[in-house]
Amino acid sequence: MPDNDRGKMPRTRRTCVRPIKMNSQNQTINIIRSQSAAAIQKTHLLAMAASGIYISNLTLLQAGSAIISAILIGCAIYFIIKTDWLKTRVNRIQDVVLKTDIPKKEAQKTWADIQKHFFAGDENDLKIAILEADKVLDDALRSAGITGATLGDRLKKIKPSQIQDIDAIWQAHKLRNQIAHENDFKLKRDLAERALGVYEKTLRDLKVLD
Repeated sequence: MPDNDRGKMPRTRRTCVRPIKMNSQNQTINIIRSQSAAAIQKTHLLAMAASGIYISNLTLLQAGSAIISAILIGCAIYFIIKTDWLKTRVNRIQDVVLKTDIPKKEAQKTWADIQKHFFAGDENDLKIAILEADKVLDDALRSAGITGATLGDRLKKIKPSQIQDIDAIWQAHKLRNQIAHENDFKLKRDLAERALGVYEKTLRDLKVLD
């Protein structure tokens, strides 16, 4: 074969290979595009399915949220009612900020209940009357700014010049402690009457009772 023909043969083979490579590349690109389109379509279908599930359960979610909110509100209302939290805060705000006589009114109302227990005549009613009277005095001294964890602590800080008959108040408070801590304590009516008289006089001196 002539030398010229030998030089042309390689060029012929290269022109035949190039279209094959281009076709292979195009097929690969088309496959990738098809896979991408399928993946996008699948993602779109999944998104639509998730959206459909959310929308179909939206009412259920709203109902569950409403139930939980109602339970929490109910618990808050129960706490406020059970602990008199709101009433206590209102009394403090009105007493400190507005300078009203709400605590005095509450004390007078409580004292009216104490008198009802006393006149009932039953021993349990007499005990309740003493316990409540002691509590009214404790609240009055606390409102007056006398610090202490208990009424006994407050009484220790009071000078005879501040409150008259401090010894009689101590005796009434000791009687209260006997009632509170001794289950078999027998309370006589005349003893209860004397103690209530001490509480009443002290509360009138403090201007808690009219």
